[in-house]
Amino acid sequence: MYSLVVILAIVPSLKAFCWRGCEHHWYDRVEDDDTIENACAVMFDEDCCDFDDSFHIVKNGDFGKLCGFNPFSSCQGPSNLKDDIESLVIMPGCTLEVWDKGAGLADAKIKEAKSANDGNYKHAKDLYKRNKLAFTATGKPLFVEELNDDFDDMNEDIESYRCKC
Repeated sequence: MYSLVVILAIVPSLKAFCWRGCEHHWYDRVEDDDTIENACAVMFDEDCCDFDDSFHIVKNGDFGKLCGFNPFSSCQGPSNLKDDIESLVIMPGCTLEVWDKGAGLADAKIKEAKSANDGNYKHAKDLYKRNKLAFTATGKPLFVEELNDDFDDMNEDIESYRCKC
């Protein structure tokens, strides 16, 4: 009886582990899906790059704010992804930048328009203050299976993004 109670207590938490990894979910899904294969990145609201829940395909050159609860916002992607991203895939040759503030991208663009040095300084400052992550994939897709493993400060805290290949 005790073993049954322990098993029943553990089973719900197993979903929190990425047993088979993002690559398993990724390659099962993208084999015949040109929309995803031609993407710059994909952001998921669950760990392990789980396509069963909400996700946002980011095309090359896409940028913006993720959607929250405000239906009148000028957001991108499915509703309620704002502050809910838990895993990422970045395609080879692409760079995905994500900020924890809705104005993060807009603030970066202002500095970049002022000068390249101001833009670079803002980039370094955002990284240092844990307000931004930047990933570049080389050769094969880069999988960030669980933001909370290595980037806990940004787990479920991403509001704006930009992706370029």
